[in-house]
Parts: sequence; C-alpha cells; structure tokens
Amino acid sequence: SYILQIIFLTFSFVLIVLFVFWVIGNLKNKVPFVTSPKAVLMDIAKALEIKDDSIVYDLGCGDGRILLFLSRLNSKAKYIGIENNIFPIVLARLKVFFDKKKNGNNIEIINNNFFKQDLSNATHVFTYFYPNIMDDLLTKFDKEFKTGTRLISLSFRFTNKVPIFEVDLKKSRYKIKRKLYVYQF
Repeated sequence: SYILQIIFLTFSFVLIVLFVFWVIGNLKNKVPFVTSPKAVLMDIAKALEIKDDSIVYDLGCGDGRILLFLSRLNSKAKYIGIENNIFPIVLARLKVFFDKKKNGNNIEIINNNFFKQDLSNATHVFTYFYPNIMDDLLTKFDKEFKTGTRLISLSFRFTNKVPIFEVDLKKSRYKIKRKLYVYQF
C-alpha cells in the first residue's frame, strides 16, 4: 500500500511537471501544440511523394506521429522532427525510441526553434502552422531550400506563394474545410 502511494504520487508529480512544461511551451512559442488528425496521414504521405533517398523534415513535429507514420511507409528515407516545446519532445522521443526497438526507424527529434534550424538538406517538409508563421518562414525557405524541395502544409497556405496543387480533405469531423497545400521550391 505504501509503495503504491509512492508510485501514484511520483506519477502524479511527473504529469503535473509535464503539464506545466506544456503550458509554458505554448505560451513562449508562436505555435501551439496541436496534433494532425490521424485521418489525413495517408493523404500527407501521398502528397509528399517520399523516395528512399529523401530527407523529410516535420517543423513543429509535436508528438512525432507524422514522422512515425511516414517511416513505417518508407523506412529508407531520413526523418527529422524539429520541436522546441518540451512536452511534445518528450512524447515524440519516447514514441520514436519504442518504435525503433519494434520496427527500426530513421527518425531524429531535434530540440530547436525551426526558424533557427538549417534546412538546406531538406528534400521534403511538412508544416501545420498558422498563415502568419508560414509567411514568416517563406524568406527562410526561399533562401535555404534547394530546387525541387517539396513542402506540404496542412490547412494553411502562404499568402505570397501559389501551391502547385491542393488536396481537398473532406474528413474533418468539425466540418471545417481542410486542405493540403503542396508547394515546390
């Protein structure tokens, strides 16, 4: 009984600490931790068109669900998640660790601000940001991306760049019209 109480208190303390980190992370970042719906993962994978030699970045990768999904479809590509909120980093690294033991994967989660991350080796990039963040990143992308880099944005588009095509996602349970915006740099 005493040991169960200690385990319960320890578990509760860890949850409270993670919650505090989540709140602080959401307050300090311009981008809140919001996961991509599982229903659109295959659509994202199809739009990205990942090949064996691809280097795929997920900017603001959250809990790593997109990277894990993509890695299971093509384990030869390299996957890099950029996140600077400690709560989702912990979740992503745990998920990647256990997935690597089970399936083997080529996923790296980096604790960094995606505005400061060098993306010059990217062949594919996924984003799920508000339009103001997309627009703030466009200059960086134009400068760092090599010709042919493909960027997929869930729900939000650049105001000053036209996508090469859009994918209509009629799967939102909230009846919000979602799209994937596909860009080629």
